[in-house]
Amino acid sequence: MTGTLPDLFTAAVRRDGANPFLTYYDDTSGERIELSAVTTANWVAKTANLLVDEYDLESGETVAIGLPPHWLGVVWALSAWSAGADVTTGEGSLAITGPDFGVRGSRETIASALLPLGGRFREPLPDGVHDYGAEVYNHPDLFVPFDPPTPGSPAYDEKTHAEVIEAATPITDRVLTNVDLVSPDGLGTLVGVIAGGGSIVLCRNLDPAKLDRRIADEKVDRVLEES
Repeated sequence: MTGTLPDLFTAAVRRDGANPFLTYYDDTSGERIELSAVTTANWVAKTANLLVDEYDLESGETVAIGLPPHWLGVVWALSAWSAGADVTTGEGSLAITGPDFGVRGSRETIASALLPLGGRFREPLPDGVHDYGAEVYNHPDLFVPFDPPTPGSPAYDEKTHAEVIEAATPITDRVLTNVDLVSPDGLGTLVGVIAGGGSIVLCRNLDPAKLDRRIADEKVDRVLEES
């Protein structure tokens, strides 16, 4: 595998199109959402346009993702990579946080209420925090980077796109996991599925009593649970 992470995802969209890519469950709220590769790409394009057009994200900047295991974490990582930014587990110049507001960016902080379909907050936000759900829908679902990344560009904690891709093993299976896919422990699963044509069932607040039924309903091939 060569190229960049956006190249890899673009190839997956062309290959897998309308097939399920990421199915998300929250066993506390009861939410379930299924994203095809194409639908994910639309969210990625809208978010990348938001980051570049509204918040002036530039190639080489850092983006921190402070979300629980959630489909929007995947969207944000792919969006940051598309714009040439480096996803960091430390402090980013831009940051996405959940309703706990636990992560702040040194330059801009954007928050998601983590409501279904990326919905907006229902209450005022702290000063200096922007509402992702109120802004993302205004942006087009086609993104053309001004300064796209190269295989040698930093992608994740300064590991290059080439290094992140080379470290991942292609996954053809449908995998169920409760591990944050943009954490160091989950990144290999995310990149492996994109490379191999597999798919993911991501479970937040996983209820062990529902596991066997979910494996059957979602036709899961293997389970990768957080230790």
